[in-house]
Amino acid sequence: MLIHKRSVAHKVFDIWRSPGRFTKNPDIVQMPGGRLLLVYSDVDAHWSQQNQVLTLLASDDGGASWREFGEVDQADLTRGEERLVTPRLSLLNDGRLVVIVDHDDDGHFHEDQPPGNWLYWSADQGKTWSPAYKDAGIGGFEPDRIIDLPDGSLGVSSHLMRGKTQEFAQVLWTSTDGGRSWRERSTIAHDGYHRFCEGALVILDRGRRLACVMRENHSGGIPSFVAFSEDCGYTWSDPQMLPFALHRPYAKQLADGRVLVTGRHVNGGLGTYAWAGDLEKESGHYAVGGPRRKYAAELKDGALVIHNRPEHECRYTLLPPESPFSDVDFEADLQVEASAGDAPVAFMSISRLGQFLIIAPGYISIRRGRHEARRAVDMTAFHTVGLKHRRGWLRVTLDGETVLHACIFREETPANDFHGGDPLRRTQFGQVSASGRSYWRTVSYRLGNPKLDDFSWSWSAGSGKYPDQYQRDRMIQIHANYPAQLPWPDHGYSSWIQRVDGSIYLVDYTNAGDVADTAHLVGVELEPSDIA
Repeated sequence: MLIHKRSVAHKVFDIWRSPGRFTKNPDIVQMPGGRLLLVYSDVDAHWSQQNQVLTLLASDDGGASWREFGEVDQADLTRGEERLVTPRLSLLNDGRLVVIVDHDDDGHFHEDQPPGNWLYWSADQGKTWSPAYKDAGIGGFEPDRIIDLPDGSLGVSSHLMRGKTQEFAQVLWTSTDGGRSWRERSTIAHDGYHRFCEGALVILDRGRRLACVMRENHSGGIPSFVAFSEDCGYTWSDPQMLPFALHRPYAKQLADGRVLVTGRHVNGGLGTYAWAGDLEKESGHYAVGGPRRKYAAELKDGALVIHNRPEHECRYTLLPPESPFSDVDFEADLQVEASAGDAPVAFMSISRLGQFLIIAPGYISIRRGRHEARRAVDMTAFHTVGLKHRRGWLRVTLDGETVLHACIFREETPANDFHGGDPLRRTQFGQVSASGRSYWRTVSYRLGNPKLDDFSWSWSAGSGKYPDQYQRDRMIQIHANYPAQLPWPDHGYSSWIQRVDGSIYLVDYTNAGDVADTAHLVGVELEPSDIA
């Protein structure tokens, strides 16, 4: 398992198990008297096939222990009821509690489908709940928590598919009558290419300024995005990349002015991670993704030395091209050595072009499906190897000379890869086998995209920094999850509160160490020094 150098995993503790069940998507609030309330979905599997129970837990000792406090609602698929998915719990300024929960995604993905977000209200601190309010009119799915907006209205964001582009849009819904009726105030982000979703609304500096931190659901090296509003959500800035890639981001402003974002990390080590900083200053900055599992690498004698070992995977992820029509210039100065024979040691890949360059001690080669084109070269000495694509012609260069060719057809290679296991689905470089060593002195990467902004990145080992130095310095691993966890590592729909003393109490779910189709809830006590 990859243990991040900025890890607080030792502070994680189990808070709730439901035997034989999958406990998912907890959301927490703190009541005026100090009691903590938490809602989660108690289900038979991650994607429930039988029944779901929206369960309320309470803690009167600051989160050290929890007890079942009640049920908000339940659904039984075997009786034809619709699946409950992700609940969110809010304490509003008027003292009411509200739970919003979406239903079966397939029934409410599209803007032309009926709304499927139901509301439940409590006026007695969660002791009793109203029946489901099914006619709120909040469209889409995976809604964020409902919040009091600075202009006095209630707001919530969700995402849905726009029919014109057949892609997701993140949308802001508001109510001016206390939650009885809702209308779409604005589209937060939609460009017909990026898959904006799971947006988290943040009120900045207690004013009318808002931010929305969003998941980008293509994954594969595309980061999270943020958009800003100066008029309480009526209009929004163009979305900008963020230096992290978190699924289901949970974001709020801390007392010290920074914004803390937590969620499922998908561009590096697997697990739930945190980032804290200034959203505005750091928007537009892309950070290279690091290895997803344990690895052995060091900066030595002017090179990044990757030691290939069994069950290690030292790979670095770059922003993918927009499409097969993008110009790409991907170049590295490196050498390799094998432990035995002429086995592959290193690789460079370009997603959406479907290109995979193998680097072995005695040759370089490109593969497309079952076909391989190979060039003999002594790669135990340093050479500059490049992948260069323009207008469908891909060239492999060796010290500036074109040595291999391929044609790139317009059909796009799939790029959606939540767990990073297939290099063809990511633009990457690094380790490709379990033996040998590679020595990387420089890497450069440039994109010329048809519609999206162009992109460039370069790195030199002489800088004394790793390719993923930003993540190493700024991302905090809350808890890890092993890549081989069955059926897949599952975690990261987190929630947290900040106490008066500055400490943070975070809750999440995880299946780490659990049998298939079960999970449990965890708590984490964070001190301000943990996120300094």
